[in-house]
Amino acid sequence: MVARACCIACIGFLAGCAGFGDQAPLSDGLYLSYDYGGSNLQVTFYEIDAGSFYAALSSGSEAESDPKKIPERNKTIVTRRLKTERGTVYEAGILGPIWIAPSKIKKGGRVHGDEVNEIKEWNGWEVGVIKAQFGQGALRGEWYYDTYTGFLVGGMRASIMNADEGGTVFVLDDSNLASLFE
Repeated sequence: MVARACCIACIGFLAGCAGFGDQAPLSDGLYLSYDYGGSNLQVTFYEIDAGSFYAALSSGSEAESDPKKIPERNKTIVTRRLKTERGTVYEAGILGPIWIAPSKIKKGGRVHGDEVNEIKEWNGWEVGVIKAQFGQGALRGEWYYDTYTGFLVGGMRASIMNADEGGTVFVLDDSNLASLFE
């Protein structure tokens, strides 16, 4: 019985150290709007209950304020840790994962199988930079995550087709989360 209690305590301790307590600062109506190579991509969160939200992805000027009118294909149920119902990391379309736990944003930190390469100032934010490539370099990029909130604030994606031109740059250009633009 004592051994079992110690085992449970150790698992709880390890879970806490692994950032299991970190949650994204989500609220009903929170939106993050990105300029993606001249196009607008927006993710809006709608509270379902205390622990879950719809994450609705829209492009252009089609952002809908009523979650009931959003097509099912454009919304995903997520937790406050931005995990889907299947337990996978929520990815906002071509942007990829839009949040990582701030406790993981440190040089050498491991996030979604990749390493935080550096911490630097970028466009007024202190960011953790993750550089990754896939398919033997056919797709590569950099993703910049705000060290305070954990949200994606910008980056660059390049494929073999547009690498010579520097790829596609994206940046968070609007949000109603005040701490992102203080």
